[in-house]
Amino acid sequence: MLFYILKRLGLAVLVALTVSFIAYLLVFVSGDPAVALAGEGARAADIEMVRKTYGFDRPIAVQYAEWLGKLLRGDLGTSVYFKTEVAPLVAQKLGTTLILGAAAIAVALAISVPLGVLAAIYRQSWIDRLCLAVAVLGQALPNFFFALLLIMLFSITWRVLPVSGSGTWQHFVMPALALGYYAAPAFMRLIRAGMIEVLDADYIRTARARACRRPPWSSSTRCATRSCRWWPWRPCSWASCSGARW
Repeated sequence: MLFYILKRLGLAVLVALTVSFIAYLLVFVSGDPAVALAGEGARAADIEMVRKTYGFDRPIAVQYAEWLGKLLRGDLGTSVYFKTEVAPLVAQKLGTTLILGAAAIAVALAISVPLGVLAAIYRQSWIDRLCLAVAVLGQALPNFFFALLLIMLFSITWRVLPVSGSGTWQHFVMPALALGYYAAPAFMRLIRAGMIEVLDADYIRTARARACRRPPWSSSTRCATRSCRWWPWRPCSWASCSGARW
C-alpha cells in the first residue's frame, strides 16, 4: 500500500511538472512577451530593456528552472498588472475562493446524491431518464451562460440577490449555484453507476429475496447506499471527475 501511494504521488509530481512547463511555454508561443509588455509603438531599445529586466533574453529552460526554484521557496514573483508581489494577492483572495469552492461542492452534492440514488433505484424508468436528462443538460449548459441567466432572474428581474461582491452569504448564492450545477452531473453519474453495481451484488439480491416484496427504499437499498464506493467525497470519485485513474 505504501509503495502504491508513493508511486501515485511520484506520478502526480511528474504530471504537475509537465503541465507547469507546458503552461510556461505557452507564454512564448503567442509571441515575444517583451514586445507585449513594452506595448505598441515601443522602440527597440525599450523592448530590449524590458527583455533584460524580466530575463527574457535567457534560454527558456533557464527561466523555467529559476521560476520553479522560486516557486518551491514560496516566491510567486511580481504581478505585471498590479505591480506588486503575487503571494499577498493570492492570500487576500484565498479565503473567498475556499468559501465559494465549499459552497459549490455542497450544491453539487445536494443535487447529485438524490438524483444518482433515484436513477439507480428506478433504473430504466422515466425517473432514470429524467435524472439523466438533467445530467446532460447540466453538462451541455455552460456555467457562464447559466450564471448570466441567474443574474438576469435574481438580480435584474426579482432584485433579491446582489450581482457581485463577497460581503455576505447572499453574494455566494448565485456563484455556488452556477459552479455546483455544472459539477453535479459528473457526481450523479458516478453515484448511479456505483449504486447499480452494489444493487446487483449477491448479498443485495439475497436480502431482497429474504424480504420478498418491499418498497424501493427498503433495508437492502439503504445498505447498498451505505456500501456505494462511488460517493463523491471519496478520493476515487474526485480523481475520476478530474480525469485521473486510480
